[in-house]
Amino acid sequence: MAIFYVLLVLIWSTGFITGKFIVGLIDPNVYLGIRFFCAGLLFAVIALIQHRQFPTWGQLPKHIIAGMLMNGFYLGFAYVAIAKGLPAGMMALIGALQPALVTLLAFLLIKERTALKGVLGMLIGMVGLGLVVSPALELDLSHGGLSLLTFSLACAAILALSLGVTYQKMSISSSDIVSSMAVQNLAAGGVSVVFMLLLEESLFKVQLESFLLVIWGTLVLSCGGVFLMVWLLRKVSASQVTTVMLLVPPLAAVESYFLFRESMTMIQIVGFMVTIAGVYLSRATSKVV
Repeated sequence: MAIFYVLLVLIWSTGFITGKFIVGLIDPNVYLGIRFFCAGLLFAVIALIQHRQFPTWGQLPKHIIAGMLMNGFYLGFAYVAIAKGLPAGMMALIGALQPALVTLLAFLLIKERTALKGVLGMLIGMVGLGLVVSPALELDLSHGGLSLLTFSLACAAILALSLGVTYQKMSISSSDIVSSMAVQNLAAGGVSVVFMLLLEESLFKVQLESFLLVIWGTLVLSCGGVFLMVWLLRKVSASQVTTVMLLVPPLAAVESYFLFRESMTMIQIVGFMVTIAGVYLSRATSKVV
């Protein structure tokens, strides 16, 4: 299973990099809408070719809700918050609370228990992530951008993702994953269109880089990363998957260091090591379910 965790973190970390590459080329929700619709159609075609069973009319709303929460509302609220001036470091710091929130929701909704060592590993990982984002956070906060509105939007994004992750473990977990992903991506695309209209986004520069970014987002981020996350959620505990995701922001910082020549301080390196230690401790207590 370790290779799947590695792939998950690697793929999701490139989402941060992709977010930087689209600046000036494609507006965020225009990008997300195209990406989700393309991924949804691709999953639908695969499901039809392989004669997979689609959700029944009675089950369809559950898959729509899961897709809207985990993809549409999560990324939509996050992008709106950042567009309104929320520092990226603050978004990452708020996101560090997600594993704890998922653990709580999983316990309340599906009676999923997490071992004490798993909780300890999670907390250590959250501290490490705090160290990683602290230099950027201090710099960003000095320029403003944090308000009740942006903070509320960021919290709404993490709540939506946490609910979406937990929802994947409920009744829809027994459905065909390919056809489910088709419905979920199309539903998320609808949410992105709403955000696009509300923010009056329309930018899409017709050039090779724009199309390559759409292809990457569709095939690697949605058909690869999101699919892999949902698949893992069906195999292991929800808290285990989200704790591993604490490694995403630190890895994105390392990638940015090499790709964009962004600085990396000693405290960030120490934070990365602490996060790895916390995730390792958490993983050591996990079992396939």
